[in-house]
Amino acid sequence: MATMIPPEPRLGAPSGELRVYEALRDNPGTADWVVWHGLPIRHHETQVEGEADFVILIPNEGMLVIEVKSHERVEIGADGLWRLGSQEPTSRSPYDQAIENARSLRSWILRRAYDPRYPIWHAVWFPNRGGELVKQLEARVDVTPDVTLTRPDLQPDRLVTGIVKALRAGERELRARGVRYEAGRPTEDDIAEARDLLTPPVTWRQASADARAARERDLREATERQEEALQYFAHYPRLVVEGPAGTGKTNIAVRAALQAANRDERVLLTCFNRKLEAELRHRLRDRSELTVARVHHLMLALTDLTPPDDADDAWWNGTLPDATLLITRAPGFEPPYTCVVADEAQDLARDSTLDVLDSLLVDGLAGARVVVAGDFEGQDIYRPRAAAPSLLEERAAAGGPLLETTTSTRRDLLLARLPDAGRMTVDRNVRQRPELAAFVEQLLGDDVYAQYERAELGGECGQALRFDSAEHQQQLLQQGLRDLWEEGWEPRDILVLSPRRASAARGATGTVADALAPDGADGPGIRWGTVHFFKGLEAPVVVLTDVDDSTPNWRDLFYVGATRATERLVVLTSVDAIADRVPRP
Repeated sequence: MATMIPPEPRLGAPSGELRVYEALRDNPGTADWVVWHGLPIRHHETQVEGEADFVILIPNEGMLVIEVKSHERVEIGADGLWRLGSQEPTSRSPYDQAIENARSLRSWILRRAYDPRYPIWHAVWFPNRGGELVKQLEARVDVTPDVTLTRPDLQPDRLVTGIVKALRAGERELRARGVRYEAGRPTEDDIAEARDLLTPPVTWRQASADARAARERDLREATERQEEALQYFAHYPRLVVEGPAGTGKTNIAVRAALQAANRDERVLLTCFNRKLEAELRHRLRDRSELTVARVHHLMLALTDLTPPDDADDAWWNGTLPDATLLITRAPGFEPPYTCVVADEAQDLARDSTLDVLDSLLVDGLAGARVVVAGDFEGQDIYRPRAAAPSLLEERAAAGGPLLETTTSTRRDLLLARLPDAGRMTVDRNVRQRPELAAFVEQLLGDDVYAQYERAELGGECGQALRFDSAEHQQQLLQQGLRDLWEEGWEPRDILVLSPRRASAARGATGTVADALAPDGADGPGIRWGTVHFFKGLEAPVVVLTDVDDSTPNWRDLFYVGATRATERLVVLTSVDAIADRVPRP
């Protein structure tokens, strides 16, 4: 009896599929086969998603992907359209479906694990039609020869030979195209690996789901500890909240904006980063009375200016705010907001930006209701600062931290605008699992967070892999992604970040390039981009590439990138001071 996955036919399966299922299950010649019925293909090459009626893995032969058509009526007209039973005519044949499903499964296996050294081919089965159909179909140029199975192939004495014949025909065709296979594949190990890849054990997935649910509960509970900040804002007009990455500052900002809106304030929730703006808008999509917008987005809307192609810092933080102030400071202009909440405020703390915000508020920054949340120690990555490898070497030699801890003048600039503001520090990590937070602190060489109990390092939570060339880094990136896929992480869980635009992801080829989402897109595939672009956001798994000392402000960029991860972090680095902090296995 074959190993059937699932062990019972799927509910609502057509009669033809049921007949095929029973024949495969009960035939003594299929005892060492693995058969999937109704296998979903979420990462389909030509559709949003697809489904393979049957996928059969046969030792020493290969994998056959079968499309089953239970219809009594099968017609192809002179117009090229297929008419199956009472279905609408279609130009997409069952053979097209089978070929696309087989290609999609092969592509999935290549991306997730290895290059299979056995044929993956396709077939179409008409279990309710006789063998006379085969000759008629194979006379067509668009039908693959030797891959059509019919009612007689359900018979015990023909089932095994018919399926194996289709697979061997596929192997001959693929070899003629230059594809090479190894004799005796798939082996028992190949079959076990394919099972784990296509249908990972439920116990692992359930454990992973439970772990994530527990982390989400911890996050909600930890965020409640910041209630003090909201209570302060409920009674006093201005508040500055500081803290390192992952301490819940964005949650405080969102809740403060909601609190002010509930008091009928005209609220602006603002930030610097485009991705963070989109995330905040999504979280507050049901509160249309709240304005969520980047400061520069507001300036463009007010001035009706279009950024030139070569717009630089002088244009964005000189020309544009000056043009905005000509409007907002003109007689008769009425400030639209009574309250401003700023997230990632260290990125906004410059005179030109603060002047604009001041002009948009009734009573200005010093008199309106204001909450600003930021990390002025580690995440002020937009200030110009030259790289200083010698300083890094001095710190590493002394066992000191990698983070730049010099007090930022941006904090002083902001506090000067809010002289009577209350100040509060949040320093307990609520984004990352405790073991990962400890791992990040180890890489940084500094106790960034205040934990009630220091968590033990978890070996599975992070890696720091040393590379010595661009080619070596590409190899590490490919292997690192494959390891994550084998662990069960989905592409949507993974974010590949770099301190610079000319990143390892941008230069990727082969399976890594295939797995990445299109540049700047949020669609299917692994998201990737610069640390700057994803600042303020998070992902379950972060792969941080290109960590070397050639990028200005690289230490702060490393800190920001590493703290985007909530569950797992992989760092690709050429910096000895980072790689040496991780014990070698």
